[in-house]
Amino acid sequence: MAEGHRMTAADLVDKLLQDEHADVLRDSVAWLVTQLMEAEVGALTGAGLGERAPDRRQTQRNGYRPRAWDTRVGELELAIPKLRQGSYFPSFLQRFAPSSDMAVHHRDRPQ
Repeated sequence: MAEGHRMTAADLVDKLLQDEHADVLRDSVAWLVTQLMEAEVGALTGAGLGERAPDRRQTQRNGYRPRAWDTRVGELELAIPKLRQGSYFPSFLQRFAPSSDMAVHHRDRPQ
């Protein structure tokens, strides 16, 4: 997998220790979910970010879409990868996604 301009866990710790007002927990969660999204998209596309693998590649990335995610450590601004063919939604956000089934059950519930 091509590493390119990725930050490692050690780089993150060094960066956080240099900033006296660092929000370590918030920055750590942001880094972790970014790594998780990259791994999930890499599995869907058949190649990591910047990796050339024409024999394995299923689809290609097509930029990012912003999404705010309110967590216990504060609001995180996620950059969710987009795909040229198909779609991707992070697995860790699946339980927070609105469901059409829930809307039906809520509407049918007696008042």
